[in-house]
Amino acid sequence: MKPLLALFLLCSLAVGGYYFFQANRLNQVPLSTMLSSDTQSMVTKSLSFMEDIRYKDFDASAQYSLPEQRGKYDLAALVEGLFKVKPEFLDVQSYEVLSTDLDSQGERARVHMKANVKLLNTDELREPELILYFKKQSGEWYMDYATSLGGRK
Repeated sequence: MKPLLALFLLCSLAVGGYYFFQANRLNQVPLSTMLSSDTQSMVTKSLSFMEDIRYKDFDASAQYSLPEQRGKYDLAALVEGLFKVKPEFLDVQSYEVLSTDLDSQGERARVHMKANVKLLNTDELREPELILYFKKQSGEWYMDYATSLGGRK
């Protein structure tokens, strides 16, 4: 009777975990990244940033940048430099987080991502990898556009 109960509990846990990950955006990231609230925050921001890029909402994507960098960069131009194609010809089809890591002080971090993009008006598909760099300010994580997207002053 006890082995049957243990099997039932294990199956219930597996089904519950499956439904949790299906309803949560963190189902797209490696399991190790979910252990820290800092990495969860950066992963969520990275996925939201890529969603904004996918839908060409460059104004919304500016919210993830360092406060001192807001309004200083033309995000469409930075995206063009990153993907080597004008944003209007870029169809971001999917993206995923490959890994995350924090520095020893917990003040800087990187999110390694991979995107699947199609160049419109061609049959060309690309799978570029990118690293988004984050800095922690006042307890909040912000993307460093200058480092992540090649923006220079």
